[in-house]
Amino acid sequence: MRRYTPIVMAAFISTFSPLTSFANDAESVSKVPYSAGLDLASLTDKVYQRLPGLLAEGKYQQLQQANDSYSNSLFAEPITGNLSLFSDEVGTGRGSQEWEGGVDLPLWLPGQKQQQQALSAKIAAELPAYQQALKLEASGEVRQQIWQVKLAEAQLEQAKLTWETAKKLQNDVESRVKAGDLASTERLLAGSNTLEAHSKMVNAASLLQQRLKIYQLITGENTLPKQVEETVITPSEDVQQHPQLQLQDQLIARLQAQMGLAQYDGAVNPSLSVGVRRERGDRAEDYTNSLGIGFSMALDDKAYRQPAIAQASAELADAQVTRQSLWRDLKTRQVAAHEELNSSRQQLDLITEQNKTTQQYYQLQKRAFDLGEINLIDLLRSQALANDNESRKRLLEVQIKQQISKLNQSHGIILSNN
Repeated sequence: MRRYTPIVMAAFISTFSPLTSFANDAESVSKVPYSAGLDLASLTDKVYQRLPGLLAEGKYQQLQQANDSYSNSLFAEPITGNLSLFSDEVGTGRGSQEWEGGVDLPLWLPGQKQQQQALSAKIAAELPAYQQALKLEASGEVRQQIWQVKLAEAQLEQAKLTWETAKKLQNDVESRVKAGDLASTERLLAGSNTLEAHSKMVNAASLLQQRLKIYQLITGENTLPKQVEETVITPSEDVQQHPQLQLQDQLIARLQAQMGLAQYDGAVNPSLSVGVRRERGDRAEDYTNSLGIGFSMALDDKAYRQPAIAQASAELADAQVTRQSLWRDLKTRQVAAHEELNSSRQQLDLITEQNKTTQQYYQLQKRAFDLGEINLIDLLRSQALANDNESRKRLLEVQIKQQISKLNQSHGIILSNN
């Protein structure tokens, strides 16, 4: 009797939780809401619209507009005007005056305007690449949240089946105890087993509710698409077509354009000056008016341009290093996803065969228990083994579907209608 002491305590608790309350709990178990009108593509678009990174799209338009405005300017720098007056009023007072005014027109250096216009084209090409990378991020969010819910749903389904099996066994044991075929202690053991199964079901239901709430927070949707499974899509192109690499390539292209412009940073643009002069020697003389044209340019500004060129070169090198690291990371993730999927498929084949054997063994044990050849403890052990194998098989089936979506994500496949 000593071995039944914990069971007696569990059975005492169970007196306050009769089987009728279990039935009510089963009816209130969390259900995953599905919608036939919602698909993966439309859900991904909704998540895309909610991504924080969407706010950064405007920066590309602002950069392009600002650069276009500058590159389309007639002159390289703002036109400056000047006006000077020279008078002898504070000196001899003879009325000598000289008025001088003019404007300075900074000119573009050779190739500077073209380089500035080329930068606008690079900025414009970067926006679509950024949008594609964001859409891939949204696809990843959708895939992750959906399969977290699906895994929790499968766990709850298995927990519910285990509880129903335990409840059925408890009813059978109670009937046999009333008939005098089993000792009353067996009722306590069966009740404890049912309580444990019910506790696991409640935990599984709680986990599913948690996953659903997170899904609703990320997607803004209260339902899941009815069709969530994907097929393995291996693009014929190399990883170079991955949206994240494409975005990095566009960034490198922009930095290369900026490096071409760096040679003009710190340089002095040549300037054309146009001015007029109005002067007289004293009050008795008439004003003399003249027109002047000037030109100025730097004689040697190479040393002043080097810091900007070096800085642009360093930024470009960092971006190229980042691209190489990103390429390696993407390839690593693809290889890992492929191997993980292959391994899971092999495991499923093995566990399917194992599950058949385990279920047969449990049925034999159940028959032996009905005939009184084994006790309840032995039956519960075989039942736990059968339940565990069935649960592993079911979860592995869901995990394989999840891994397919993970593989597609690693290849940069966006969930869209295209």
